[in-house]
Amino acid sequence: MNFGRAFLAGVVGGLAMTIIMAFVRTTMMPEANPEMMLGTMTGSAPGMATWIMGLIIHLVVSGMIALVYAVGFEYVTHRAGVLIGLGFAIIHIIIGGIVMGLMPMMHPMIPEQMPPPGAFMSGMGAMGAGLFVLEHFIYGAIVGAMYVPVHSLIGARVEA
Repeated sequence: MNFGRAFLAGVVGGLAMTIIMAFVRTTMMPEANPEMMLGTMTGSAPGMATWIMGLIIHLVVSGMIALVYAVGFEYVTHRAGVLIGLGFAIIHIIIGGIVMGLMPMMHPMIPEQMPPPGAFMSGMGAMGAGLFVLEHFIYGAIVGAMYVPVHSLIGARVEA
């Protein structure tokens, strides 16, 4: 398994999600701020330093999730690609959506100081839920496109 490539793909996918969410915050959903939500989980007050900490947490978790995708690419599908990544994203969406619904039980500032995101970000309406799904599909497509399974590389060397 190519751990470094998988982790990098996850970080790039997580960064794409952050960029999309930053754009959405400036145009239509100012309360949609997963980096701030992650950064304040430690009990820190909202602010730029807390947002940066949340961004770091988000990118590290994104890299770790891509390692799970890589296991699937290596041992389940024996290949990767955009479509395979989109398929794996369905599982990721389901698990992530459930975790978002459980966030009030894990986060010390929800719901008193921050709005609860709701399962699949449904607390932010249909647009929030749609954005949640779209971002995770984009993440899966990026990870699938960037990752090259080791099994594929071994086969390519043998055929060459």
